[in-house]
Amino acid sequence: KKYPLPENNFSLPSKLEQFRIFLTRNVLSKLTNKQYLLITFLEAPILAFILGFFSKYIAGTVNNPDLYVFSLNENLPSYLFMAVVCALFLGMTISAEEIIKDSKIIQRERFLNLSRTSYLNSKIILMFFISAIQTITFLIVGNTILEIDGLLPSYFIIIFSTSCFANMLGLNISASLNSVVTIYILIP
Repeated sequence: KKYPLPENNFSLPSKLEQFRIFLTRNVLSKLTNKQYLLITFLEAPILAFILGFFSKYIAGTVNNPDLYVFSLNENLPSYLFMAVVCALFLGMTISAEEIIKDSKIIQRERFLNLSRTSYLNSKIILMFFISAIQTITFLIVGNTILEIDGLLPSYFIIIFSTSCFANMLGLNISASLNSVVTIYILIP
């Protein structure tokens, strides 16, 4: 014998409200993980310091052979290339686990007909924000060491857009694969 289903009093919040809820959940999740915050926000300036230190080519002048002259730095193209590579790795590493670690939550929320777009947009906005902080700290440290003046906005656009691309690539990898080990083997 079949019985009628009880009345459903559940109503879905709007997509914008779902986005806000997902974003708040993601931010609180990140803020409670101190190790994640420490690694995420220190790796960019540390990498920039190492890269800037080893890219600072001191050619000197006739009067002072130990003087650093920006225009004589032969390693500047290498620094810029490595900055882009670092942006790729930083962007991918912060986003590579995002979807796979939420797989059980996603499965549960699918039954509630929650917006997948709101969920993904909240992830993307948070990853872009973290990438912006990483990019600006990377460039401030690296450009200060190499005495690069006036190019911060240009470099920011290039490095940040590379990092955002890497965020999207990392999210796609995270959604496509079912093992964290496989994801981190694939990143390099």
